[in-house]
Amino acid sequence: MSAHAEPMRLVLLADEPEWAVLLRARLAAMGSAVPLITAPSWQAASSLFDDGGSGLLLATPAYQPVPGCCPLPTVLLLEEEPAEAPADVYDWLVRDNLSVDLLRRCLRYAGERARLQNTLQRLAEQDPLTGIANRQGFQTLLAARLAEHQGRGLVLGHLDLDNFKHVNDSLGYQGGDRLILQVVGRLKAQLEPGDDLARLGSDEFALLIDNRRDPQRAERLAERITEALSEPYWVDGESLLLGCSLGLAHARAGESADPLLWHAHIAMQQAKAAQGCTHHLYDERIHRGARSMADLESELRRALRRDELELHYQPRLCLASGRIVGLEALVRWRHPERGLLGPDEFVPLAEESGLIVPLGYWVISRALRDMQWLRGRGLPALHMAVNLSFRQFQDSQLLATLGRLIEERGVDAQWLEFELTETAVMRRSEQVQQTMQALGRLGVRFSLDDFGTGFSSFVHLNNLPITLLKIDKSFVAGMGARAENRQLVRAMINLAHNLHLEVVAEGVENAEQLALLRQFGCDQVQGYLISKPLPLTDLARFLVFGIRQPLLAGVPC
Repeated sequence: MSAHAEPMRLVLLADEPEWAVLLRARLAAMGSAVPLITAPSWQAASSLFDDGGSGLLLATPAYQPVPGCCPLPTVLLLEEEPAEAPADVYDWLVRDNLSVDLLRRCLRYAGERARLQNTLQRLAEQDPLTGIANRQGFQTLLAARLAEHQGRGLVLGHLDLDNFKHVNDSLGYQGGDRLILQVVGRLKAQLEPGDDLARLGSDEFALLIDNRRDPQRAERLAERITEALSEPYWVDGESLLLGCSLGLAHARAGESADPLLWHAHIAMQQAKAAQGCTHHLYDERIHRGARSMADLESELRRALRRDELELHYQPRLCLASGRIVGLEALVRWRHPERGLLGPDEFVPLAEESGLIVPLGYWVISRALRDMQWLRGRGLPALHMAVNLSFRQFQDSQLLATLGRLIEERGVDAQWLEFELTETAVMRRSEQVQQTMQALGRLGVRFSLDDFGTGFSSFVHLNNLPITLLKIDKSFVAGMGARAENRQLVRAMINLAHNLHLEVVAEGVENAEQLALLRQFGCDQVQGYLISKPLPLTDLARFLVFGIRQPLLAGVPC
């Protein structure tokens, strides 16, 4: 047998002893010292290859393993020449034609083909730049290590390099490759025998850490890794600093690879929320909360598609005339399991996830539709106030979308009012001013919501096309407690009037507050004393029958 075939172990699966005698005779004639191992089945022989050694399986058709069960190349032993090539085998041998030369060629061919397949498999599972395992190879390795240790004492790390794309953009891909090699060198310097390293993507790595001897080792290693990676890199004569985010997750008994990978990824994302080189250990309690929020976000997306949202309207009363002159549109979510949810339970999530933009457009569209519905029933025109988030205010499609919606509904834009918070108005004054002016040209007017809770500059507000100030309900509620609070509200109203702005007081809940606000010269009020937020049909009945002049009859001027 040639030198190429000699390292292989030969396993024979056959019930006829003649095959063993014949093969041993031919191997002896070849001068091969490789023993022929006989076994009753592949299951019985498979343990001989737990060390990963190479081998060749010789089997008769009756003993041929099921495809995918045996990793060894298989040569089929036949009594006669087949009519067509057998499936799922490397080669075949016919008993009457089995010569020394034929056996030698068969073993050489099978050996070379097996080595080629092993090389291709290794290349498929190896990162060509660094020589460490790639994602596919690491998946195989992780599954094997988890099975070997039943998940005990292993910690998976998911490492992501921050801003690596900028390095590629500035230094080119070759410079990026040189940086990756430095990163891998630093990682390898921190690892010990029993640890594994893999490259999952261009700037992502996996570390499988053996924690069995020291339960705290993984976290200490994470600190050393983040410190090592935070040191400057030298690439093409330039000094670079690179942040990294490392997430750690402990393997649990009986856990498969997929949930462990996901847990490490979640921890990495949590580490990425902090700036610089940081690491984070996966915590099931934190993840449970994050998962709950993620579920709620997914439900909110469905709610937008399934029309589970609705608008309720809170009327605004003019203190001079006693008439309802405006409405504020307030979104509600009729959740199929949790009932009617107020905006505090889902609007912050919409802000965080970016859903506030499609949600905002839904609110505007529905409010315009309901304005049209009210006018169609002969009710007088009312100002419709819609809360506009700063995120939506920045949306490039705001002007075009709003213009289209106004045209589609046939509503006069002068009756549409956008409420902006102080924080939004003050964040980017130039951009805010330009957008407000463009919307103003459509006829829209603006009010400043929750006035007094932010950091408004009256000089700055005077430069913006704002028509109304809405005094926050916390100031209104405090008027009955202290004289200073009453003087503060009076001063706010006077300052607004000096800037030629109307004033709306929010959160009016009793006659005493109403009397004080009328005394201070407040223009409009809004709150439960006037009406709670109402669905559209209830609002229509209120506007027809709920005239509010009687409310003002006993209020002193």
